[in-house]
Amino acid sequence: MTPYLKPSNECERRYNSAHKRTRNLIERTIGLLKAQFRCLHRSGGALQYTPITAFKIVVACAILHNNATRRGLPLTPADPDSEDEEQEQPHRHHGDRSIANQGRLRRQHIATQYFGRYVSTSTILTY
Repeated sequence: MTPYLKPSNECERRYNSAHKRTRNLIERTIGLLKAQFRCLHRSGGALQYTPITAFKIVVACAILHNNATRRGLPLTPADPDSEDEEQEQPHRHHGDRSIANQGRLRRQHIATQYFGRYVSTSTILTY
């Protein structure tokens, strides 16, 4: 999902705000896992496995991280010099316009359904 480039109403602004907070949380989580488990970081190599196997490795790392946190074990601090060299580029869809249109319609449905009226954050998180 992508944010609205130029939100035109409160519904779209709320969607963008939730999108930004969620993306920030996910990026911090991924950074934390990459710092703790070098096999997930580019400097440690790439996961040269099928998507299913790579998914299982990531889940195993998350489980190990959660267990270490619950037991009070020290976490590896993030190394600011170990960030990925590449900056994320905005996604540009050059393929089928109907697919891009379907994505915009789905985003509009989500924005209207969940952000069209005031909904508390706790309500949103239960969906």
